Amino acid sequence: MAINLKLQQGLKEYNRKLAAGEIEKAEVLDPIEKAKQNPKSLRAAINAHCFQCSCYQRIEVTLCTAKDCPLHNLRPWQRKG
Repeated sequence: MAINLKLQQGLKEYNRKLAAGEIEKAEVLDPIEKAKQNPKSLRAAINAHCFQCSCYQRIEVTLCTAKDCPLHNLRPWQRKG
């Protein structure tokens, strides 16, 4: 119970600071933008390719059934199992 209370207090403090302009919200980039920022990263390129191939839907990468794709075993967000 005490952990949950600390999390709630921390979230309230974060939202207060965000509203007051004391901190800025981190920009969330999609895999394609991340690959553009780091063009030498092979992992970023694979993530971007899979994201683009799956119609820009992360869940579709997880559910990918294209076994003939050479990147299938390297795709991000694979299900454990």
